[in-house]
Amino acid sequence: MSIFSDSDKKKNNPGFLDNQELGMIDISREFHTSLGIENSLFNRFSIGEVQDMMERSGMFRILQARGYLGFELTLDGISDMDNRIYIKDPSGGILVHMRLKFSDFQFKKLDQSYKLVYIDWLLTQNLKMKNLKAKKKLYQGQEYPGLSVMNEITAFIRILATKMGAYGAFNIPEYFHDAVLFHKSFQFVDPEKEGKFRAILQSFGRTNLRELSDQIHSEKIFDGETGEVYLWKYGEMVSCINTYLESELFDEEYYKKVKKIVSGIQYIRKV
Repeated sequence: MSIFSDSDKKKNNPGFLDNQELGMIDISREFHTSLGIENSLFNRFSIGEVQDMMERSGMFRILQARGYLGFELTLDGISDMDNRIYIKDPSGGILVHMRLKFSDFQFKKLDQSYKLVYIDWLLTQNLKMKNLKAKKKLYQGQEYPGLSVMNEITAFIRILATKMGAYGAFNIPEYFHDAVLFHKSFQFVDPEKEGKFRAILQSFGRTNLRELSDQIHSEKIFDGETGEVYLWKYGEMVSCINTYLESELFDEEYYKKVKKIVSGIQYIRKV
């Protein structure tokens, strides 16, 4: 059983299930449905409690600042360990959609399992900009511009993870620009992925993120020395709320590897 096999993500990236740094512990006996689970989060938190966590994260305040004065919070409990959260406008349009999972995950590096919240899917949409004509302003995978609420979503996830007794949260960004948005609070478990990711950011520090992401996914970015194309591959990004886990995952050796990779690569774009 794999938590990654039942996912809202597209799996057209050949590296989606290869060489994962995290593996799900088989807890299939724990997956069951309960009466009323659809009205709670992880069969633990009521809508009112989730709303309180959202308030604490600043989510509703930001939505109001974006011009959404009325919205509805709904929960969809797939199982005790797998849930969806929706924030919709008065007409039922989806503003925020999160699919979250909670389980024990085994870290290859540590050969030990820890409870984590997995962000399987995250979508934010500014529906007020649905008539945006310039499609070039959209990132790959977007139908509408986002809401710029990543800080608030991260705050909500960390509040939730703490209440769940988790050691942290992780995600597998589908696109390069997703990883950039998460990178303020998350980093790749694999130091090689983290190093190459930081090297890209350093090499194109003055490039528009939307433009850079398009070039990466169009395979137009190359290693300046070897000429090897930079291929975007999925990888787990973790945000620890437990200091012990953070020190074990991201130790001195990890940062030495990252620094060595960053200093040794200069990326260029194809002319």
